[in-house]
Amino acid sequence: MTARKLRPYFLSHSIVVFTNSPLGRIMTHAEVSGRMIKWTIELGEYDIEYKPRVAIKAQALTDFLIEMIQPREEEVWRVFVDGASNLSGCGVGVVLIAPSGEKIKLALRIDSRVTNNEAEYEAVLAGLQAAREVGASWVIIYSDSQLVAQQIKGTYVAKNEKMLKYLGLITARAACLTERSIEQIPMEENEEADILEKLAASMSDISTRQVMCFTRLVLFVDKEVPPARKNSWITPLIEYIVHAKLPEDRAQALKVKKQAPRFVFLNDIFYRRSYQGPLLKCLSEDEVEYVLREIHEGCCGKHLDGTALSGKVILAGFWWPRMNQDATQLVQKCKGC
Repeated sequence: MTARKLRPYFLSHSIVVFTNSPLGRIMTHAEVSGRMIKWTIELGEYDIEYKPRVAIKAQALTDFLIEMIQPREEEVWRVFVDGASNLSGCGVGVVLIAPSGEKIKLALRIDSRVTNNEAEYEAVLAGLQAAREVGASWVIIYSDSQLVAQQIKGTYVAKNEKMLKYLGLITARAACLTERSIEQIPMEENEEADILEKLAASMSDISTRQVMCFTRLVLFVDKEVPPARKNSWITPLIEYIVHAKLPEDRAQALKVKKQAPRFVFLNDIFYRRSYQGPLLKCLSEDEVEYVLREIHEGCCGKHLDGTALSGKVILAGFWWPRMNQDATQLVQKCKGC
């Protein structure tokens, strides 16, 4: 209501909103719908910046804000992890306990020979990955390894190069979670994960009537690092949505702020919100020509004109800023047409 009544003033000046709630992240979240999308698009034309609220003396208001920010107890996922290396092999056991009490059990075998500490780190990474796949936002990890738990907490200093790599991977993997913590527990309280770990290590000798699914695990620390993302029209939007970084140029920064509510970064893929359909995958300049040619003259291509071709691209689930111009230029260069 304030933005509508004071629109000329809001357009002329930058706006700073002081809040302890994650409003900036909520506005760009993939799952917002209905009225939230309407508000996000309407407020997108203003230069709005969200900053943490300074100390408030009113104790009642402080208590209220803390109560609103803290998640409910029933939303917390508990993840018990265990990993070990022995003569029969190296295995990882993960037990996820949903807020409703349901359990998801994972037994993962590591093909490479690793130490016990490395297996414990692999178990934590596998637990974080599993929590991410089920959509958990608040996770408590329980491990019986004192070294791993204290190094992740920061109580112990990791000096080994491989341990430092594991800590970096855990930080990156937990970035998508609203909150995560790790607790050390006695071995007798981690019995289920320990059984799964031993089961995975001796996978070839299993004989059971219970239906189970096993998988082999490639070391997270040995996986190839994906190539750095090339700079394109997507880069400044990702930097703002993910890292809250704006370009130095004021005009460009204002443009990025206005465009950001229309986009979302989900599972390492950049999407644009569509008005009535699903999310549209955004393409960089390197991918545009391949997609256009496949739709225009591929095995199912009908050599459409530029306007129809750009519409077909949207139906296929893709989007980029110069769709109509690029489609028209491709049709003009097409030898078949």
